[in-house]
Amino acid sequence: MNTFSEQEREKLPNHVAIIMDGNGRWARSRGKPRIFGHRNGVKNVRSIVNTAREVGVQYITLYAFSTENQTRPDKEKSGLMHLLEEFLKLELESMLKDGIRLRAIGDLSGLPEFARKIVEETIEKTKHNSDWNLTLALNYGSRQEVLNGINTYAQKIFESGESPKHLNWSSFSNYLETSELPDPDLIIRTSGEFRLSNFLLLQAAYAEIFVSPLHWPDFNRDAFIEALQNYIQRERRFGQTSDQLSSIAQSFMPNQKL
Repeated sequence: MNTFSEQEREKLPNHVAIIMDGNGRWARSRGKPRIFGHRNGVKNVRSIVNTAREVGVQYITLYAFSTENQTRPDKEKSGLMHLLEEFLKLELESMLKDGIRLRAIGDLSGLPEFARKIVEETIEKTKHNSDWNLTLALNYGSRQEVLNGINTYAQKIFESGESPKHLNWSSFSNYLETSELPDPDLIIRTSGEFRLSNFLLLQAAYAEIFVSPLHWPDFNRDAFIEALQNYIQRERRFGQTSDQLSSIAQSFMPNQKL
């Protein structure tokens, strides 16, 4: 049975970015250590990525490890990195079979050597896939990304003598780590928290935001579908009024009533 009608599928987001929050609280509520929550959170990634493929969402970006997460206890960080390694080793065959390309944004040099190596190897092995796209934000922080982009652009200006007065978002976005990705249409945050936590701050300028009260390990297929259904019911105006959008739509369908 089709989850969405053909008309609804046309309104689905092209790019969904997810802040996977609540693993530790989920584990604590069950009297388990935090790593238990992280392990179950990793298992849930497979379900959500498969659901995205099923309904036709082309790009998924997961906030897996932030620069701020570097302040967590060493034992927890080590556990997270080994879970990352385990996940990529287990999923490589499926990614190759299903045409999923892996990308990563963030400072990979800040990861342990074994984790950085498996990420880079998986990126290399899947680089020719083009059907679906999975991006992991690892040791990522949006503010640092923007500063890096500014520094790179400033160096280019200094070396070339080019005037910066014609700089616009389209050209500056090429200096960000997401240059190969479309801006997110929908950002989902689990665990009921209403903040972006230094995630894709510029890219999310016109993204719709959906907050789920569920902790990430409980954010299953049905919860993801609910978020998508909520998205397609929204009117995305990009600074325009509803009347302006109606006029634009009418210009393409002059003989139909809106």
